[in-house]
Amino acid sequence: MFVMDFLDLEDKNDRQIIFEIFDLNDLEKSIFQALESKRLTVQEVADEVGRSRSTVQRALKDMLEKDLLLREGKTDRTVYYVYTALPMDELREVASEALDSWHSQVQKKLG
Repeated sequence: MFVMDFLDLEDKNDRQIIFEIFDLNDLEKSIFQALESKRLTVQEVADEVGRSRSTVQRALKDMLEKDLLLREGKTDRTVYYVYTALPMDELREVASEALDSWHSQVQKKLG
């Protein structure tokens, strides 16, 4: 039986597999790694990854839509947000749900 090997799992850890499932680009991977153990503002993330605030803002928005990050509102004279990466056990669950959803969609398309 032929099995399509579209997701090469050889020598990959769970973080790398999750990066592939969600098709993260290099910037998103860098942002994720910066936020794994820290809670940072948009500007702090931008400084950490060496990119502009607006570029990082767009990437954070995309990553939030993929449920890979948490965002918390803070107030200190103004309202601002801090971001952090979802814990790995929760990421595994989000990735599994994404794969289940994809599989279900493929099954419906194939009839």
